[in-house]
Amino acid sequence: MADFGRYKLSFNDAKNKIDAYDSMNDTEFKDQIRHWAMFDVPEENYGALYKDIRMSVVDTFKQVLEKNGNKINYYLDLIVGIKLYEMLNPNCGFDVIKANDDDVWRYISVCVMPDLTFIRYPNQPSDIDVIREYIPDLTYAIGVKTEKDSIRIKKKRFYSHTRRIWLKTLWWYIHLGWQGDAEQTYKVLENNGTNIISHFIERPGRGYREQLFRCMLYAYSLLPEQRDSIFRAAAKLNLAKCVSVEPALTVGGEEAYSEKLFEEVFTKELRERDAEDGDFE
Repeated sequence: MADFGRYKLSFNDAKNKIDAYDSMNDTEFKDQIRHWAMFDVPEENYGALYKDIRMSVVDTFKQVLEKNGNKINYYLDLIVGIKLYEMLNPNCGFDVIKANDDDVWRYISVCVMPDLTFIRYPNQPSDIDVIREYIPDLTYAIGVKTEKDSIRIKKKRFYSHTRRIWLKTLWWYIHLGWQGDAEQTYKVLENNGTNIISHFIERPGRGYREQLFRCMLYAYSLLPEQRDSIFRAAAKLNLAKCVSVEPALTVGGEEAYSEKLFEEVFTKELRERDAEDGDFE
């Protein structure tokens, strides 16, 4: 199996590399953006182990942009996340221990795929104009906002915040939603949105519970309608229930527990909606 543990980047080393971008003048940084917009990252910047992985993920990123009219949104996150997980998964030696190591993700984000992370999360709205020289009509489903305390690069999305490093969040989202293969995983996750990723990855409660989370995402996909408010309420209810209940030990196990959890939340929301409608009659 591949030795992914060989390639790491400490917090300070990542900071130094990002600081080097921040110290560029406007002309130098615009030139750097142009290289990233052309998906031009020199191979000597990263280990040979990542050559095929990078090529595959970059190709997927390009294909999704073309198919999606150069729009950056949840669909891109989902498809790129699935490809990333296919290339980096427990079967090839990329286990949860490595996936929980921020130094590994800092290396991937800063050295291997800085272009993808920057295109996905530019720090200045004006940077988009430079990217559009090579990716015409590029648009973002959610407006680009400058990250506080960051200059040219969004630090949190590249290296500084353990639950906001973009490629790491994608990997864990797919891992926790994995349904056995890429096709089934896509079907279960396709109607979600970026808020669902943050509910799972940025606010895990008492930790990641793989099988429970997979069952919850599957149960959510079975609802007649998927709404962020429903998922948010179910996630909150689950945290409360898990204080006194072990889902795996309930009747039907985690699968039945998840279905009942979402049925309870969905039914409650329908009742509240009906009550609100009644107020206007």
